[in-house]
Amino acid sequence: MKPLLFRVNVSSTIGMGHLMRSLALAQAAQSNDIPCHFIVDMGGKSLAVSRHDWIYPVVECPFDKSSDNAAFIANYAQTINASVLVVDGYAIRAEEVLLCKQQLPVVVMDDGQLSQLSVADIIVNSTSQALDQEYQRRQPNALLCTGAKYRLMRKEFQVGMPPAFEHRHGLVLSLGGSDPKNLTIPLINALGKVLNNTPLRVVTGAAFTNTPALQQAITNSTLPIQHIHNCQDMADVWRNSKLAISAAGGSQFELGVCETPAVLLMVAENQRLATEQAEQEGWCCTFDCIAQPPIDGIANKVSDLWRNTDKLKTMHEALRDKYHADGAYHVLDAIAGVLNR
Repeated sequence: MKPLLFRVNVSSTIGMGHLMRSLALAQAAQSNDIPCHFIVDMGGKSLAVSRHDWIYPVVECPFDKSSDNAAFIANYAQTINASVLVVDGYAIRAEEVLLCKQQLPVVVMDDGQLSQLSVADIIVNSTSQALDQEYQRRQPNALLCTGAKYRLMRKEFQVGMPPAFEHRHGLVLSLGGSDPKNLTIPLINALGKVLNNTPLRVVTGAAFTNTPALQQAITNSTLPIQHIHNCQDMADVWRNSKLAISAAGGSQFELGVCETPAVLLMVAENQRLATEQAEQEGWCCTFDCIAQPPIDGIANKVSDLWRNTDKLKTMHEALRDKYHADGAYHVLDAIAGVLNR
C-alpha cells in the first residue's frame, strides 16, 4: 500500500488525544511496511516528536484559511503519492480536505461531531455504534468502522498482560496530554485531605504547561507523590495501578485493555455516551466535569474506593478479557478493502 497521510489536530490547548489515536493506526500500518506522514497544527510538531516512539515525517499546516490549507494538503498528498487521507480533529473543516477528496479516499475519525462526513469514504467511531443510522443518512456510501472492534490502541498496549489485582499498587492521576480543565492541581490538593500516606503517581502529558504550580502543589501535599511528565509508556502505568483517576475519552479504552479500575472524568459532551456505557460495565465510576467539576466529590469517591479492596477487585474482574487492542488492524483492513474496490 502507498503511504497514509494524516491531518491531525494537536496543541497545548486541545491536547494530544487525536494524535495518540492516529499514532495507533500509524504504528499498525508501519508494522505492515506502510509508510505514514503527518500534517499537524502550528506548534504541534514539537509535541509529536517529543515521543520516543515517533518515527514519522511530520509538517505543520501553515495557513489559517481552509482554502489555503486544502491546497497545501493536496500538494503534500501528491508529493508523497499518498493512498489515503486520515482526518482526526474537531477543528478541521471539511473544506480543508476537498481537494484531497478528488485524488484519494478520506478516512474520518468521528466522535459524534459529524462535521466532516461530507468528505468521508470511511467513518471510524470506536466509541459506539449508536450513530450508525445518522452516518448512513448523511453519507450513505461511506464504509462504517464503528464500535469496539475498531478501538485504536498504540503498540505499547498490544504487548504484555495485565497483572493480577493482588500485584498492583498505588493510585494514578492522569488527565490527558494537556489537562484542558486544569483539574490536576485541585485534585492533588483535595486528595491530600482525604487520603493518608497513599502513594500517588501524577502523570502529565507533553502539552501540559502549568508545571511550576504543579510542582508547588506536590511539594505542599502530605501524600508521597511521583510526577511523570510526557510519559512514554502509559500501558505500564495503567497496568500496575490499583485505581486510576483519568479523563474520559481515549484513555478509558486504554484502562479497559489494562483491566484497571477507574474514576473517569468527563470533560467534553461527546464523551458522555461512551462514559455512561463504561460505568454500566461495572469497572468505573464517572463524574461530569464539563461545567463545574465536583473536586471534593471526586476525592471522596476515590477515598471510598481506595479503602474498599473488595470493590476494587470486583471492578478489576469486570474488565477481564472485555477490551482488546487490535482495532487498528481492523481499520487497516477496511482501508485496504476500499482501495481494492
